[in-house]
Parts: sequence; structure tokens; C-alpha cells
Amino acid sequence: MPLRSDWSTATCPIARSADVLADPWVLLILRELFSGRSRFDELRDATGAADSVLSRRLGAMTDAGLVARHADRGYAVTDAGRETLPILHAFARFSRVTDPDGSWGLDVSCDRCGQAAASVDWCTRCDAPLDANSTRWARRSMGGEPFALASGAPA
Repeated sequence: MPLRSDWSTATCPIARSADVLADPWVLLILRELFSGRSRFDELRDATGAADSVLSRRLGAMTDAGLVARHADRGYAVTDAGRETLPILHAFARFSRVTDPDGSWGLDVSCDRCGQAAASVDWCTRCDAPLDANSTRWARRSMGGEPFALASGAPA
């Protein structure tokens, strides 16, 4: 029995999106790419994925258009991949339900005004989108210092 179904041709947009994004490794890889890691070894070390797992997921993410591979610079989130940012923010918000003060939390804020995000995709103070170019994360597991997201091809 397969571990999951193939929903790539489903008529439901949620099922089709889940076909690409419902794999936890995909979400963790996106998290690390947004955090500025772009090379295979950095992604492997940060996610804990085995080489074979990471290689398969990156291949599938490339095929799905979420990431692009640059031979000399590693992987980068594409325009389609940047559209997943509110999904990652929703996961971070949901984690607060089970452990509001967890040492592993992810704080999301607007880079324009510094306001903590009250929404997964919009700054309520600036009245502007929280996209990869205007969002800061503070990962408590990494010391809690806010940093701007990696929004495109690695330098």
C-alpha cells in the first residue's frame, strides 16, 4: 500500500496543493531556504534529512517549480515557492496553540515597521503584504535574533 495518494490531477485545489506541499520535508526545506541556507549540505544539516531523502525532495520541489537549482550557488526559492510563505507562517502561528512560550518558536514580524505579525500574510500596521521581501523571522532555537528572509536566488 502506498504511503499517500497521488492528487496531482485532482479537481480540488486543496488536494492538488497538498500533493506538492503536504510532505513535512518540503516544509522544512522551504523553512531553511527562506532562512538563507541554499547548499545541499546546509539543508541536510539543518533539516536532519538523509542525503537520499533530501535529494528526492529537492528534485520534486524543482519539478513542481518551488525551487530552482543553481549549479554554483545551490538552491533558491522561486516565485511559486515564495507563495508558500503564508503557509509556513500559519504553521508557526498554529504551534503557539500547543506551546505559546516554547523555546523552539518562530516569531514573524514586518521588516518595514517592526510590528509582530497578527496575520499570516498581511501587516496590520503598514497595511501591506508580509512577503519574502518584507518579513523578518526570529527563530528561538537559533538565538531569537530577527533576520530578513532570503527572497530569491542566492548570491
